[in-house]
Amino acid sequence: MNIMDYLEMRGDLTFAERPFNEVDNLIFAGLAYLDMKDIVSERFEFTVSLRTLCKKYLELGYDQSFLINDPKALLRKAASCRRFARVRVGAYLKYVSQDKEVQFSCATFLLGDGTAYVGFSGTDDTLAGWHEDFNISYMNSTPGQSEAAAYLDRLGEYTACPLRIGGHSKGGNFAEYGAAFCHPRLRDGRVIEVYSNDGPGFNRAIAESEEYAAIIGRVRKFLPESSLVGILLSGKVNTKVIRSSAKGINQHNFYTWRVRRDRFYEAEGLSPTSVFMDETSRRWLVSLDDEQKKAVVSAVFDSLQASGATTLTEINANKWLYYNAILKAVTKIAPEVYGEIFSSLLKLAGAGRDVLWDEAKKTFERFDPNKAKAELPG
Repeated sequence: MNIMDYLEMRGDLTFAERPFNEVDNLIFAGLAYLDMKDIVSERFEFTVSLRTLCKKYLELGYDQSFLINDPKALLRKAASCRRFARVRVGAYLKYVSQDKEVQFSCATFLLGDGTAYVGFSGTDDTLAGWHEDFNISYMNSTPGQSEAAAYLDRLGEYTACPLRIGGHSKGGNFAEYGAAFCHPRLRDGRVIEVYSNDGPGFNRAIAESEEYAAIIGRVRKFLPESSLVGILLSGKVNTKVIRSSAKGINQHNFYTWRVRRDRFYEAEGLSPTSVFMDETSRRWLVSLDDEQKKAVVSAVFDSLQASGATTLTEINANKWLYYNAILKAVTKIAPEVYGEIFSSLLKLAGAGRDVLWDEAKKTFERFDPNKAKAELPG
C-alpha cells in the first residue's frame, strides 16, 4: 500500500475523527510541489480549498510531468476525499533565480483541526535548484534556507495556530533550517513537529549550532531503505527507515514508499549500498575544505549554465546542442580549477576504497577459523 491507497482507504476520515499522522505529512510534502500560480495568493489569506485548487489546476492545464513525483495524481486523489478536500491553502510563494542560485517554493495548509502544515517544495528541474542543492554542502545558509526562516516569521505574524513544518528532498532540509532559525518565540512556542522526508542534512556548523539543537527533539526524518539523498551531510535527529516498492535512486520518489494503515511500513535498516554511500560521502566531504567544494560545484554549474539552458528538461530535449555547448565551456575552465576537480575525484575514490577496506577488516576480525573448519562437509 502507498499514499494513493491510503487516500482511498482512509480518506473518508477527517482530521477531527483521526488525528494527523506521518503519512499525512508526506501527502502535504508532495502537494507542496504543486505549481499554484494564479490560483493561490502570496498573501497570508486562506480562501482556496484543496478541492478548488484541484479544479483550477486542471482547468489551467498545468503540466509538471517533468518531475518524477508529478503531484497531479496526488492532488486529484486528495481533493476527492473528505480528509483533504476542505483543507485551505494560502501563502504560496515561488522564487527561482539562476543568478542567485536559488529555487524556493512553499505553501501553508490549514487542516481544519486548529493546526497548519507548512510545506516546502523539493528540487524541481531548474539548474538553479540543483546548484543550490550542492551549495548546501559548504554554505552555512543558502538563499532558499534563509527564505524558509523568513517565510515562517511572516506566517507567524498572520496566524496564531500551532505549526507542523515539512518537505520532501531539499524541502525537508528547508523545513528543518526554517524551524531552527525562525524567531525563537515562534520556534519554541508554536512549532509542534518538523518532518524531513528523505531530505539532506547540514554541514557541521549548522548541525552543531544552538538553533538546530533547539528543534532536534521535534524533528522526524524518514528515509527509504536505499536512500541516496537523505543520507547526505549531518543531522542527529530521530530517523525511521521505511520500505519502498522501487529499487535504488527510484526510492526517492515518495509514491513508492510503503504504508500500513496510518504509518509507514518500517524496514530493518538502510541497504548495504546506502550505508556504503553514506560513509563514503561523509569521508569525502570531510576531506575537502569549503573553498574546494565551492570550486568544484561552481565549475560544474558554470559549464551547464554556459550552454544557455535553464532546466534539465531543456538539456534532455536537445542533448547534442547543449552537450556541445557544455563541452566548449569545459575547455575554458582554468587549469587550477581542473586541478581541484581532479583532486576531489581522487579523494572520492580514496574514501570509497577506505570504506571497503574497513569493512573487509571488520569481516576478517569477526572470522573464526575453528568455527569455519567445523562447518566444512565431511
